[in-house]
Amino acid sequence: MGVVGSVLYVAAHPDDENNSFLPYLTKERMFRTAYLSLTRGDGGQNLIGKEQGVELGLIRTQELLAARLQDGAEQYFSRAYEFGFSKSSDEALRIWDHEKVLSDAVWVIRKFQPDVIITRFPRDARAGHGHHSASAILSVESFNKANDPSVFPEQLSLV
Repeated sequence: MGVVGSVLYVAAHPDDENNSFLPYLTKERMFRTAYLSLTRGDGGQNLIGKEQGVELGLIRTQELLAARLQDGAEQYFSRAYEFGFSKSSDEALRIWDHEKVLSDAVWVIRKFQPDVIITRFPRDARAGHGHHSASAILSVESFNKANDPSVFPEQLSLV
């Protein structure tokens, strides 16, 4: 029987993924599923090695790609660089370059065409820190803009 739905799960970092929810969606419910991690985990902590920055981001990227081979979901990233702890979504969006990361999220929605988008975090302080709340803000904003042909029109010839 064919897949009857698609789900895009959006969060800020590689370690924000829900390791039981994505396999549930792909293997139990048979949904076409993808994870958009806005960052590659470049600015996170590393308790098992000395890699930091870009090197840590490469390791975490490979970890997510290996996880997708196991659970069957697709993996996407944006150009956002994890610069360490962020106190607010405004700070995160400013440092990430709001328009560039918004463009990336709109592109993923246009390409993947999800039926449902799930944000890992809320859009306010309950998210814990700025990267988390910014990921939810960008999710809602990109959903609202993805169907507008006047927004990032250069993408439409590539979809």
